[in-house]
Amino acid sequence: MTTSIDLYLSGNENPPESQSNFSHLTFSSLDSTGFSNITCDTLKSLFAETDAGYIAFLESSQPVDQSFFHQLNDLDLDSDQGGVCFLPFHDSSPFVDAWEALPPVAASLAMNPLQHAAVLIRKTDFASLNNLEKSNDILWQALIRLAQAGIPSQLINPSVSSEDDLSSVVFPCLAPKNPGPDQDWLLHLLQDYEPAQDLPSITSQADATALKAGLFCIHDYLDESHQYSQSVQSQGIHGAGDYWHHIMHRREPDYSNAKYWSRAVGYHPLQDILPDVVGNLFNLEGSDSVENWKRRLLQNDRWSLNTFVDCCAECEATHDPELNRFAQTIQWIEMQLLLQKTSQDAVRG
Repeated sequence: MTTSIDLYLSGNENPPESQSNFSHLTFSSLDSTGFSNITCDTLKSLFAETDAGYIAFLESSQPVDQSFFHQLNDLDLDSDQGGVCFLPFHDSSPFVDAWEALPPVAASLAMNPLQHAAVLIRKTDFASLNNLEKSNDILWQALIRLAQAGIPSQLINPSVSSEDDLSSVVFPCLAPKNPGPDQDWLLHLLQDYEPAQDLPSITSQADATALKAGLFCIHDYLDESHQYSQSVQSQGIHGAGDYWHHIMHRREPDYSNAKYWSRAVGYHPLQDILPDVVGNLFNLEGSDSVENWKRRLLQNDRWSLNTFVDCCAECEATHDPELNRFAQTIQWIEMQLLLQKTSQDAVRG
C-alpha cells in the first residue's frame, strides 16, 4: 500500500495545484524562510505531529514542473521498508555521482543533499535519532546521522524537474577562514568519521586515511586535513594523500608549497577527467577573465595543477567576482571527484 507524504516546500516560484488533486501528498509550509532556519525542536515537532509515513523537503529557487508533484503523489513507497529517498534535481550529476561512488556516510558528509535533491525521510526512522546537535543545518545533520545509524538510502525517480545549474550552491572559498563555532556539529561528525566502518572493505589504508583528509579539506578544516594527508605522504594507489596535501596548501593560501606538492603528486587520473568537466563550464561563462584561462587550464588535454594554482592566485590578487566564482566551482568539482576516486582506491588497492 502506498504511504502518504507530507511535503514541505521552500523557495519555489511555482506552487502546486489544489490539494484536492493529490490523494497521498499533503503540502505544508514553514514560518521560517528556507530550511537552514529550521530549529531542532521545530523539526522534531514536524515529525511528531504528522500522520504521514514520510516527510519530504524540497528547496529550489527554480520553478518545479507540476508533473513532479503528481509523480510524487503516485510514488510507490512502503512505510514498512524504511529508509531515506533522494529525488535529484534534473542534471544534478555531481550529487548523483557522489551517492553512487561514495559509501553512505562519506556521501552524506561530502555535500548537503538539500541543495541538489528533494529529500524524503521516513517518520519512524527520524524518531530513532536522539543525538542531534544545535545547528543551522539541522536537516543535513539528521541525514548524516541517519546514514551513521545504517538507515538505507536510495536515489529514486522521478527526478525533480528543476535545473541544478549549481548557481544556488554555496561553494567553499578558495582561501577560507577557519569555520566558526556554528559548524562545530560538522567538525564533530568529521572527527568521529571512521572509514573502516563506512567502506565495504579497505585494501589501501593510506587511501582510506586520505578520504578523511579530503572530507576535512572540503569543509575548510585545513589543519585537520593536513594532519591526515601528511601521515600518508607518498602512499596510496595514486597518491591521493599528496593531492589533498596540495589542495590544502593551495587553500591556505601557500602557493609555492602547493606547487611543491603538485610535483609530489606527479600524475593522477583525475587530471585526464577534469578538462572535459571544466570545459563544459567554460561554455556557460561569458566573462573575458574566465575565457582568458581556458587555453592555459586545458592545455595538452591534461589538467595542470600548477596552472590552477596560478588561477587561484589571480583571484586573490584581482578580486574578480566572475573569475572567483568560476574558480570556486572548479575547486568544488575537483574536490568532489577526488573524494570519489580516493574512496575507490581505498577498496580497490
